[in-house]
Amino acid sequence: MARVEGWLWGYFLANAAGGAASLLIPLYAYHLGGTATDVGALASTASLAGILGSIVWGKAADRLKLRRTFVITGFWGFGAFYLFLPFIGRITELFWLNALATFLWMSQATVATLLVLESYPKADWEAGLGRFNRYAGFGWMVGLGIGAMWTGVLPRAVGEGWALRSLGVITAFLGLGAGALALATVPEPKVSRPKRTFLGTMVAVGNFLVERFRYAPARIYYRLGPVQILRILQGKTKVGPDLTLYFYGALLAATGFSVFFVPLPLYLRAVLGIPNGLVFALYILHNGMNAFSYNWARRLILRIGHRPVLGLALFVRTLVFPLFGLLSVLPGLHLVLVPLFFLITGVTWAFFQLTGMAIVSRLAPTGSKGEAMGIYNALMGLSTVLGAIIGGFLSDTLGYAAAFIAAGALIFIALPIVLLESRPIYEEVELPSQEPH
Repeated sequence: MARVEGWLWGYFLANAAGGAASLLIPLYAYHLGGTATDVGALASTASLAGILGSIVWGKAADRLKLRRTFVITGFWGFGAFYLFLPFIGRITELFWLNALATFLWMSQATVATLLVLESYPKADWEAGLGRFNRYAGFGWMVGLGIGAMWTGVLPRAVGEGWALRSLGVITAFLGLGAGALALATVPEPKVSRPKRTFLGTMVAVGNFLVERFRYAPARIYYRLGPVQILRILQGKTKVGPDLTLYFYGALLAATGFSVFFVPLPLYLRAVLGIPNGLVFALYILHNGMNAFSYNWARRLILRIGHRPVLGLALFVRTLVFPLFGLLSVLPGLHLVLVPLFFLITGVTWAFFQLTGMAIVSRLAPTGSKGEAMGIYNALMGLSTVLGAIIGGFLSDTLGYAAAFIAAGALIFIALPIVLLESRPIYEEVELPSQEPH
């Protein structure tokens, strides 16, 4: 167990780097004079790079059966690219940095689940996956906290530009430090145990990961190509019409989420005038509330069912997203309402994520649950690409309020689609263990 602890701390440091970088890119783009369209394109290209990376690294991991090499490549590659951030003075250069860093980041993501499952006996998979996500999730929060403190204090001494550039250097050192720790602690699978493949493991444990617990290492794309996604949306799969219909609704809703969230940092910074440090702090509030709300979601599902909880979460977002746009004409009130709205979006994301995975798992035919979850994750990645482009374009052409209204409208259209069912969902939700997650 001590050996496992070491590489978990490596993932903690790496996710701290990821948390800091998550807002650094859009805020630095704004500092360079970038528009909402630029930020949307940055998010979209990074997501495409992540999907491409999952295909390339997933196939390589299956073929080479290595673990440590891929983790170090991901951590050091991500960190090395961020060392160049202080020298970037144009948006086009930021595109390259963001896309290449994301592509390399996926190297470690493809073997994260494999590492957990190969480090624990099957009876302890729940605990192992849960432990991994607690380290990764807390690391992400720490990264946001570093960003909040650094960009909240340093600009007074060196200015906003150098505060953001130096945060890029901190992000780089966190990634490089994670790679050094991985070099010393990440185990290769024991010869006596079968070396699992990326694709095989996703299929084999797909039901296990979503049926009983939320735990599954984040930001891992399933290896689906454009042709496969098109066939899925045409209903040419063995998952059945109910699940295909749900995929359409979930894709619409998640696209609405991205239409809202991608331009949001620029709206907070450029329109509402919220300092960079407080922007980071708001996302800490959002992520913290998200993690805290999973127990609420489970208990509410037990009382009223999956689809009603899902419908409630989506309906609340159809109201809250457009309300964000009104804050620009309500001077002073945004100091109270913005934190409140971030709390609400954190709760509703937990409700959507838990009910969505449960619905997919329960509607999927026996033997196809892992494949169904892979399709669902791939569609969530596609929604980021689509929503980022739409949100950025609308924000620049019609205004942020128009983008937020469009986000709410997409979710409203998705509501009847995800709530429609021809057969009931088995209402059983296993309550979480005593350990927080």
